[in-house]
Amino acid sequence: MSKPLRVERHFFNQREAAEYCGYSTAKFRQFAKDYDIPKCGPNKDRYRKVDLDSFMACPGDFFNPLRVRKAGFVPVEV
Repeated sequence: MSKPLRVERHFFNQREAAEYCGYSTAKFRQFAKDYDIPKCGPNKDRYRKVDLDSFMACPGDFFNPLRVRKAGFVPVEV
């Protein structure tokens, strides 16, 4: 009996990308907001394995300081 053919994946949806990187889906979603992890596909809803490997090796290369939310209450003056 022959073994089943294994095909290596090159593109992941958000849930699969989170699992591949070892994060929960919610935590990966937050990283995707705070870092510029490139998305691809017709709906821009897929992550390339190469980009995820690069992100895991050096997340600082993907950091976008303009997208980081500031914590805490900010009073608004009227």
